[in-house]
Amino acid sequence: MQDTPEPAPYHQAMINAEGAPTRTLTIVLPESDWRALRAAEPDAVAWLQARIRERLASAGPQSRTYTPPAAGATETFWGDDDY
Repeated sequence: MQDTPEPAPYHQAMINAEGAPTRTLTIVLPESDWRALRAAEPDAVAWLQARIRERLASAGPQSRTYTPPAAGATETFWGDDDY
């Protein structure tokens, strides 16, 4: 009988479909910039998350509420970006 491999250790928020909605960000960086960031901040992803949280905390509660633009008033190619 063979041992069954352990399931991959996913973060609970990644597999919990009932949790709060999330957004995945993709940042395009040259490899040299990524290496420089990792040299300065070994956990670059957690560092970026912390900067976002700090910014939201300093902005006050009103700026944390999203108000969609008026119908037909798309400012970017992606429009409301809510799919």
